[in-house]
Parts: sequence; C-alpha cells; structure tokens
Amino acid sequence: EQVEALKTWFEENGISLIVSIVLALGGVFGYRAWEDSTRETGEAASAIYEDMVAAVGTIPAGGLSEEMSATGTTLAERLKTEYGDSSYAIFASLYLAKLAVLAGNLDQAAVELERGLANGAEGAVEILARIRLSRVLSGQGKYEEALAVLDVKLDLAAHKSSWDEARGDIYFAMERPDDAREAYQLAVQSVSPDRAKPYLEMKLEDLTYAKVVVPDEAPEEAETT
Repeated sequence: EQVEALKTWFEENGISLIVSIVLALGGVFGYRAWEDSTRETGEAASAIYEDMVAAVGTIPAGGLSEEMSATGTTLAERLKTEYGDSSYAIFASLYLAKLAVLAGNLDQAAVELERGLANGAEGAVEILARIRLSRVLSGQGKYEEALAVLDVKLDLAAHKSSWDEARGDIYFAMERPDDAREAYQLAVQSVSPDRAKPYLEMKLEDLTYAKVVVPDEAPEEAETT
C-alpha cells in the first residue's frame, strides 16, 4: 500500500517535483556562474586601473609626457566604456579630470568630475570629487556654482579641513575676506594633530593681519621714511 501510495504521489507530483529540482539547481549554478563572472570582471577592471595608476599616478617634475598622458587616457576611457557600472569608472573620471586640469582644460575637468558624481561616487570619493570640482569651477570664475557644490550635508570626518579650506579659497577669490577668514579658521581647527598645514595657517594669518592693519598708516610711514 505504501509503495502504491508513493507511485500515485509521483504520478501526480513527479513533473512539478522535477521542475522544482531543475529550477533549484539552475539557480545554484546560475548564481555561481554570476559570481564567477563578477569576480573575473572585477579582476579585469582592477588590472586596468592598476595600469592606469602606474601610468599617471605619479607626475614627474617636468609634467606628464604625451606618451604617459595618452596611455592614462586610453586606460581610463576603457574603464568607463567596458566597466561603466563599477566604481573603477568613477576613479577613471577623477583621473581624466586630473589630466584635463594639467592640460589647462577646466571645462573638460568639470565634465569628468560631474560625471563621477552622477555615477554614484560616495564616501571619501564623493568628498574628493566635490572639493576638486569646486576648485575647477572657481578657476572658471563660477564662484556661486563652486560654493553650491560644497553646500551639502556629508560626513566629512578627516576631510573637513580640506573642505573648509576650499570654501575659504572660493570666498577669497570672490573678494569676501570675512567669509574667507571664517572658513580658514574652521579649516585650521579641523586639522589633525599629526598633519600640520602651514600654508593654510599662512592664509589665515594674512587675512587676520590685513583686518587689524589701519589703512592710513602706510602713507604716514612712507612719508616718515
């Protein structure tokens, strides 16, 4: 009776059981294939990225040669084209922006940095991209846009000093010394004890000194001399 019951059950449910098993096995093997493909893709993108860093990561004293620049550009474009959905494509945009700045092409640098942000840059990478974009826009005279790039709520952590210094530089370029001084003060206060920034301190000291000097004193001293 038990055997007959089993036969009957298999006759009624055998096909659905086989289909379920096939689907389960297909899911397992499919996931493993996807996992292997993802790993291989990541390794390939990583290899290209490492080659790109080796090509343009360190800039010689005389600047990048045409060959170095061409190699770095080619590798970065490959990352953007072949691995556009990966974080390596964002890094590629940052490198292309760097090369554009070195070439004096601020328009292209802004395009690459904006592309990196639009493609999902986050964490420290987003902070770095925003600081660089703000400096590029400031260099173009687009001061309000530069400030807007930094007008976001982010966990700046160790990057707060660089963030406030960038704001100070923009305000200084806009001839707003009081705002620049305030930003520099915040930047100095955020400097970690093991990472001095003497140039930042000089910026703040220059603005502080300029504020306390009486404008009419200079001509009197000149006459006395």
